[in-house]
Amino acid sequence: MSVGFGTRILATSLVVLICCFAGSCTREAAPKADTAYGRGGDHLWLPVPGGRLKAEAYSSAQVSAHPVLLVVLHGDLFDPTPSYQYAFAQLVTQGTNAPVLPASIHAMLANWKPIPDTVAVGILRPGYTDNSGDRSDGVRGNAADDNYTPEVVDAVASAIEDLKQRFKPRRVVLVGHSGGAAIEANLLGRHPEAADAALLVACGCDPNADRAYMRTVRKSSIWRGRTRSLQPLELAPHVRRDVIVRLIVGENDHTGNPQYSIEYADALKSRGINAQVTIVPGVGHNILLTEPVLGALAQLLRAG
Repeated sequence: MSVGFGTRILATSLVVLICCFAGSCTREAAPKADTAYGRGGDHLWLPVPGGRLKAEAYSSAQVSAHPVLLVVLHGDLFDPTPSYQYAFAQLVTQGTNAPVLPASIHAMLANWKPIPDTVAVGILRPGYTDNSGDRSDGVRGNAADDNYTPEVVDAVASAIEDLKQRFKPRRVVLVGHSGGAAIEANLLGRHPEAADAALLVACGCDPNADRAYMRTVRKSSIWRGRTRSLQPLELAPHVRRDVIVRLIVGENDHTGNPQYSIEYADALKSRGINAQVTIVPGVGHNILLTEPVLGALAQLLRAG
């Protein structure tokens, strides 16, 4: 063994030892791919303060010069990689033959008819990585109601503004699932002009209450302490009075407790805002790609 080679081995060993002390010897397993995802959409990178967000856009067969713009946000979990927001956007505009869906979902939605004159855009939230390996800039958080910060809400608002400039919509409708619905509820109060209507699915509309509940059922430290997440109930007084809000939640949802949706809707209705809650019997949290949600969306679009 030459002296140079031995020196290189020693140096490498020292680097590995230092890295292990720093904690980088422990590696997380790569997240699984989302089983529901879109295909063939236009990949967009939307400029926002501090970076850019990944998005995929899908259009109806024919669109006017001023279509309806749907903006879809996924929930908090990052394993599997969140790509179902793209599948939903494609499903709404192109039907079940276009997106890749699990067989059970595909069969259940076989009769779904695409919504005309619509551009639907699924956004990858700040800090998240999708099936393609693309990552939006920003902080992801711990999937513990800790990611609804002013920076995240403002980044989504900035992305929506960019989409408005691109597509010149006559109307903007938000669709959010779980933590994505909480972000959109915050957006309605913090950026009232961003949207004309919202469908909030399994909404984590009371992050503080949810964290308190999760501390009683989970041992993880991620649920302890304060966060910088904005609170939809605190921002409800600033929501535009002419906005239309629909909330839909599963009766057996223990993540987005139905009471959170009811309380948020009540806060809006007390100000004369057109808000309604639908509780779907016998189902839990992961209901975005289901008939009740698509039906509620179709009704919301007709209400505008």
